[in-house]
Amino acid sequence: MTIRSISLKAAALAGFAIALGATAPAFAQSTNEKMAECQQLYDAWAKYNGSSKYGNPAAPEVALQDCRKGNYAEGIAYFKDALQRNSIPAPTSETARAGGK
Repeated sequence: MTIRSISLKAAALAGFAIALGATAPAFAQSTNEKMAECQQLYDAWAKYNGSSKYGNPAAPEVALQDCRKGNYAEGIAYFKDALQRNSIPAPTSETARAGGK
């Protein structure tokens, strides 16, 4: 390896690291919004005592844990379905993004 090839590889690696770092805040905001939506849906479910026409009483806790592990699609889908099945009004997505404020 020549000094030039090492320098080029180092420059490419540094550029990649900078690009990756620049995307992190946007990703974090997106995941924070998804977690806020999941928590808001869970709160709506819990407000009505979590009474369910179907299923396992532990399922909402599992869905909330899915969200906490980053499986937002699964957790949010569960809560939306559970709220709809039980005729519980779901919070609007604007309310969910604001964290219920």
